[in-house]
Amino acid sequence: MNGVESFTDLAAVQEEVRRELGFRLFTVLALEDEGRILTRVWSSEPEAYPVGGRKQVATEISPDWVQRCLVEQRSFFGATPEQVRQVFADHELIAALGCGSIINVPVVVGGETVGALNILDAEGHYAADSVRLAERIAERSAYAIERSVG
Repeated sequence: MNGVESFTDLAAVQEEVRRELGFRLFTVLALEDEGRILTRVWSSEPEAYPVGGRKQVATEISPDWVQRCLVEQRSFFGATPEQVRQVFADHELIAALGCGSIINVPVVVGGETVGALNILDAEGHYAADSVRLAERIAERSAYAIERSVG
């Protein structure tokens, strides 16, 4: 971890994301059931995106997103509402919350994907350097995600 302290809980992760990047919506997903289910373990907007919401990886999530974020462990950056629409079935709800750009960052422990940080704001709010900041935050988030499911 390069001597940087891990977050102890998801509230601390959210505050760091707010301070470093800002957001309109921040959620955290944990990969469970041997990678078959993504469960929402944190949400800044629990009415729209409640904690405990679950998605079947094989049938409810874009295969391209799964390959990129969960398998290849590479971040996804959707800079425009069109890019968000192409990947996310819930793009109408995302737009209704005023979000038109998204950063999804896999959280990895020992080479295994354990979850993802999902950071959304208005179109144009994020840039490539925002993704790098989000990745540094994700590197420190694994412990908090593991605590939230375990």
